[in-house]
Amino acid sequence: MNPVGSLYRVYRKNFEMPMPEEGVKMNLYTSLGIIAVSCIMIPCCLIVGYLSYVLSLAMMLEGNRVNGLVSEMHIIAAFSMVLGMPVVFNVLFFSADREHMVTLPIKSWELLAAKFRHTFMAESVMEFLVLFSMFIGYFLAAVESGGLWPSLHPVALAAAVIGTATTPLLPLVYCCIISLILMAVLKKVKKAKTFYRSSTVLMFLFIGLFLWSFKDMGGITMENFVDSMVAEKNFFLKVCNVIFFTTPLLCRATAEGSLLYLLAYLAGNAAAVGLMLLLGKALYSSGLYTAAALGSAKKGETKEKLKSRLHSSTVEASYFRKEWWVLLRTRAYSSNCVFINVLWPGGLLAFFLMTKKNDTIQAFINYASQGNERALLILLMGVVLVSFIASAMNTLATTAFTREGAHVDMIKYIPVTMEIQLSVKGGVALVITAPFLLLSLLVCAVFIRIPVVYLISYACVSLAALLLATMLGLALDSASPYTLWSDEYSALRGNLNSFFNMAVILVISVLFAGLAFLLYELVNVPLTAVHITLPVLLMAADILALVKLKPRILKNMEELF
Repeated sequence: MNPVGSLYRVYRKNFEMPMPEEGVKMNLYTSLGIIAVSCIMIPCCLIVGYLSYVLSLAMMLEGNRVNGLVSEMHIIAAFSMVLGMPVVFNVLFFSADREHMVTLPIKSWELLAAKFRHTFMAESVMEFLVLFSMFIGYFLAAVESGGLWPSLHPVALAAAVIGTATTPLLPLVYCCIISLILMAVLKKVKKAKTFYRSSTVLMFLFIGLFLWSFKDMGGITMENFVDSMVAEKNFFLKVCNVIFFTTPLLCRATAEGSLLYLLAYLAGNAAAVGLMLLLGKALYSSGLYTAAALGSAKKGETKEKLKSRLHSSTVEASYFRKEWWVLLRTRAYSSNCVFINVLWPGGLLAFFLMTKKNDTIQAFINYASQGNERALLILLMGVVLVSFIASAMNTLATTAFTREGAHVDMIKYIPVTMEIQLSVKGGVALVITAPFLLLSLLVCAVFIRIPVVYLISYACVSLAALLLATMLGLALDSASPYTLWSDEYSALRGNLNSFFNMAVILVISVLFAGLAFLLYELVNVPLTAVHITLPVLLMAADILALVKLKPRILKNMEELF
């Protein structure tokens, strides 16, 4: 029996939550799956394919058939490495099954190989689709610029298929190697946060490399990016060519139909995996003991500290504090559910600062600042879309019951009514998300100088959209929570409720944004009236959701046991 294969089959059960196999819930989730594929996966693939086509064609017209594809794959690899770092740490060293696995009669490198294979497959599903779309865009550009042959050479097509399946491999191998080395070097560290912060360091390094590439170019634009690639003076490209050394080999195999480059690519990946397994054989066991010591230190907190955390004047406040600390103290939840909200105000601030010299963006800002009605209408529609998407993306509501895990039955037995538990779970999502949405509006107000009346309307729209998205997320997660997970990252990535909820929220956000457009353009409602009508309609939807969904959620909570 192959121990790696056997362990992998065990871990594979954590890929995603089981779906209902019959009844109303099965029909509901089937419908949600169709909506998710139609509204998220297909549009995402089309957008990626189009961007790849545009960038690749621009590069090919300049005489370079390789660097466009190389740059795209480097960006994907960098994201994969940044996002995979905390996941790999958690799966290898801090998962709940650690104590059970180390007692089995298996070798450390076999356990490492099984966990790595599990992580690779679980983390790369969406990446496979993105890479597939990217290669399609590349080949369309290649055919348009150079004809059907040799653009569709059999070796080139084989390289694209192999690249789609294996491009995420090297970044995760690096994550695993870094994890093993850090656990070996930092044995005396007492806090697991130190290890997780490596992903933050990686993120800033790659962002810094990318921004440095535009130094002395007059701004971050597609034209400057293409020019630097053609001239092979892009610093980001040069550094990533060394880090992700197999990517240029794959891209040359795809562009030139070269079997030699394809074999070199496969050999490079095989060597990286072999090095990872050799390090695992030498370091993984000691790393597990270090992780166990960290867990013991965490459990050894004084009773006084625990008492100070749990003490509160009311039942509601005590339960709120429990939810709050679970989110903040758990790395997977804090990064994916709480701090992800910083992306919106931070991203907007970066966007406005980096587009100061962009004529199109500055023209729109000037129009909106001067009260141009169509510019303000577009801004209102953007507020609707961002408010709904931001509320769904942090998954605070759609993991509210999933986060309980195998102890979900405690909902029934703790001395807190289900009404209070539901209110607190929803309240936590509102309290965490609302300040970031309002801060995003404040950033817009500073740069665009939005009239105060409209700014108040935008704030009402954001908060109403947040409440509606929260109620829908709670309803979906309570209907079928994913509770049989082994670690918190599995709880997040395996919870299809979040994926389905995002699809539903996208449809609802487009409907409300489209309604604002129709009221102004077709019904000729004055813009000020549109800014009043839309928040009112959203608040009416909130009231309907509270009346209809709250009893349903409470009933779902009772049926969990």
